[in-house]
Amino acid sequence: LSVPQPHSAKKSGSPAERARVAWGSYEKSVPGFTCSDTSFNNYWWYRWYGIRLNSIPAGLGQFQHRSVCEGIGYFHQPISYSAMCHARETRWANDASWSYGVLGTFLDRVSPEGIIPGRVYLDHLTEPDFYHADWAGALQDVAAVHPDPDRVAGFIAPLSRYAEWLCRTRDREGSGMIDVIDQYETGQEYMSRYQAVDPSADRYGWENRLRLKGIDVTVYAYRLFQLLAGSVSEKKARLTWTERTERTRRAILDGMWDPAHEMFFDVDPATGGRTGVKAAVCFYPYLTDLVDASHIAGLERHLLSPAEFWTPYPAPSSSVDDPLFSPDAEWKGKRHSCPWNGRVWPMTNSHLIDALARIVRRHRPDWAHHLVRFIRQFIRMMSFDGDAARPNCFEHYHPVTGRGSLYRGIDDYQHSWVNDLLVRHVAGLLPRGEHGIVVDPLPFESSVSLTGARVAGHAVDVQVTSSGYAVRIDGRGAGRGKIGSAREFSW
Repeated sequence: LSVPQPHSAKKSGSPAERARVAWGSYEKSVPGFTCSDTSFNNYWWYRWYGIRLNSIPAGLGQFQHRSVCEGIGYFHQPISYSAMCHARETRWANDASWSYGVLGTFLDRVSPEGIIPGRVYLDHLTEPDFYHADWAGALQDVAAVHPDPDRVAGFIAPLSRYAEWLCRTRDREGSGMIDVIDQYETGQEYMSRYQAVDPSADRYGWENRLRLKGIDVTVYAYRLFQLLAGSVSEKKARLTWTERTERTRRAILDGMWDPAHEMFFDVDPATGGRTGVKAAVCFYPYLTDLVDASHIAGLERHLLSPAEFWTPYPAPSSSVDDPLFSPDAEWKGKRHSCPWNGRVWPMTNSHLIDALARIVRRHRPDWAHHLVRFIRQFIRMMSFDGDAARPNCFEHYHPVTGRGSLYRGIDDYQHSWVNDLLVRHVAGLLPRGEHGIVVDPLPFESSVSLTGARVAGHAVDVQVTSSGYAVRIDGRGAGRGKIGSAREFSW
């Protein structure tokens, strides 16, 4: 962002000068981040670069809000499956309306039936498609940085319609678990988890319906029901969402958790039994308050096992010992564009890093070195030939070599929340909205400087060294701490 411009570009009003000014202004609208680990340092600005190139201003075409496209080419429009990523990234920009706008781009368009559109185009409508996504988690994360009760309240009605639609159409029997009826609506095509309930699940086309109680989409629903139970004002509706939250909680813990294998699984609704297919999404419950000490051994047994998910560049979307596993993007002998049977997907890794971080901070601080390795390998993977000066972001990567899906021709792909991970786990800034912040950097043994992060209208700076950290709030020293010891700061 600070590359010197040639003399000809300095002419006032020239396109190059206007671009330089625009980029400079954008740089000032996001926090500053420097790190002695050059991979982290370079990736921070590369990600903000990618977000700006894929951003959409409010008022363009039918876009009422500032938003972000998923990527380039075919993906250059807002797509609901990645909105939860963009909301978490843009919440660190000074403009609070940006992250809320990412969510509003879709939640303003919830149909009367309750369906959230899969894509929003510039100037036309198409046949509706649909993706499951973690709307509640994303909204709560945005509010933790930019608390705005009125904006949050404005999303409750459309989210309620969506949640009712889920219950009505994806859980007709009232099991508490949510149906996946097409491999594409999870954003995760070509996996053994679907074949377990329908051998024809990998056939293209909406007419080929499968039915699977998905662990990932059920976790998303649980967080949504939980949000609504604490947000709706009408007493009867509040009671309904409280009951649905509890029903889904029990369904996940009793029906989807396998105590013998110590892992959460999808469920086949035809039999009521767990499928036993080990996929990375099986760890999504660890993102939530669903798990307790009794589930921790399973995370070590499976996620941290090199024979399953702890590959040189963790974590593959399907376990290494899956019968259809392929690190080379092949499905049944043919290379595919978007296979989820063994590639490392930044989208999934964003979930898994946060899941492991929750366990490290609440249950197993002695696993911090595992989390440090996970984040370090994740970000170093997203570069050409391991060169920190050449960061990239492709759709998926090889779990052993770390090589991205160059054959797809889709780079600058905003389908993860990397900078959000850097803020919370490397700089250690954990926002709590109007309540304040918690600071708890992981032991990376790197020097880190995060400056100008805005939380609840306050400017927060965090300086980290190998031995400790210092915090400033609104320009004043707020306190110090040691690595491995979290400190809470109230406004």
